[in-house]
Amino acid sequence: MKIVVLLALSLLVTLANAQGNYKKVCYFANWAVYRNGLGQYGPDKLDAFECTHLIYGFSVLDRVTYEMKIFDDWADIGLGGYRTFTGLKNQNPNLKTLIALGGWNDSAFSTQYSELVADPVKMANFVQKALAFVLQYNFDGLDFDWEYPGDPGKPEDKENFITLLRMLRDAFKPHNLLLTIAVSCSAVRAETSYNIPALAEAVDFVNLMTYDIHGAWENQVDHHAPLYRLAESVDFWLENGMPAEKLIFGLPAYGRSWKLEDPTQTGLLSPATGAGPLGQFTGQDGFLSLYEMCSYQQSGWTTVTDPSGKMGPYSFKGTTWASWDDVDMAIRKVKYAMSKNLGGIMFWELSLDDFLGFCNMGPRPFSNAITATLEGRPFDTSTPAPTPTLYPITTQRPIKCTSNGQYYADPADCSKYYQCVNEQVITLYCQAGLVFNSKVNVCDWPYNVPGCY
Repeated sequence: MKIVVLLALSLLVTLANAQGNYKKVCYFANWAVYRNGLGQYGPDKLDAFECTHLIYGFSVLDRVTYEMKIFDDWADIGLGGYRTFTGLKNQNPNLKTLIALGGWNDSAFSTQYSELVADPVKMANFVQKALAFVLQYNFDGLDFDWEYPGDPGKPEDKENFITLLRMLRDAFKPHNLLLTIAVSCSAVRAETSYNIPALAEAVDFVNLMTYDIHGAWENQVDHHAPLYRLAESVDFWLENGMPAEKLIFGLPAYGRSWKLEDPTQTGLLSPATGAGPLGQFTGQDGFLSLYEMCSYQQSGWTTVTDPSGKMGPYSFKGTTWASWDDVDMAIRKVKYAMSKNLGGIMFWELSLDDFLGFCNMGPRPFSNAITATLEGRPFDTSTPAPTPTLYPITTQRPIKCTSNGQYYADPADCSKYYQCVNEQVITLYCQAGLVFNSKVNVCDWPYNVPGCY
């Protein structure tokens, strides 16, 4: 019997990682753990078999030591973010977990990355410490997300960045660690920032951020991830020396929103006066998750779909206007990437997919549609799937935070618990098969917790 179970588990792992022999690279944003109510999403909600590669965002670059450091001690270490994330490999040995460095908030409009790559001593120290960081926290590699080399006015960044990546590659290789990068989809930016043939030689693969072409920083509305523009970007990278199998095509599980100047002008390129209002759960100006977009479609928003399939839909109500990719457009983009023989699909990011069931296509339809399409299976978007049970809002006596970091077990659900973070109560869940042990404040085997066995 044990042999049969092991063989079945082995088959499950193999199938779940097949993705049609393509990579499926999924980012996870650590700040999602702080979202309110039903939008709260920590690494405990991740599925070990959903992606071939998971990337944890973000670590940052210290502006004094020029070394990698933890971005959020509480989320990453105190709440066990790193440990839970890399621990998914215990369920799925084929899964690769990477730590991302940088991102927009840390690297855009800052100088420390340019200062790092300009100094051989700083680079040597960075590489040594980066290797130690990745190994210490049990990651399988580093995703370097510098936005962007050469900006502003540092043309030497382009080649200096290659030098640093080669140093990282040489340090990582003996440990079988992966080295990847995230890059802009702009051809103009690519010419400024990236030596594409050298990148192809230095890294394992490149995550092409094919989104955010437009946003509320502009004074008119537009689609932020139109396929026709992204196809031009892919062609540019391929024609300039990036092997197709190393280029990973990015998809956005979110929309960009604007405030219309005139609510009667709702078409593309209509005048706008800034960002749309905060999302109900994501709480960010000019930004709406897929599940927020699906929720809004059910509350009187008008949605316009491009019949030519060159871009995803846009939606509006009152003075708010948003462009986004629905599941149908995600499928179209995956098929496009496959037609170009690209290495796979990346998407930003897991907490923005419809894990709440608002789209009426079952949990995580964006992610599931990607997997089905990569594996050559149809994904039916027309027949609503059963809506999953939402994570319930507790009706027990309100929890009062008396000290930061304090834990509380849920009296009705052994796998559910709470923690006080900055005087706010956040809801957490143990991985499948585990329950919360309030004696030691960790998720534990059920037989160690009376009443939960």
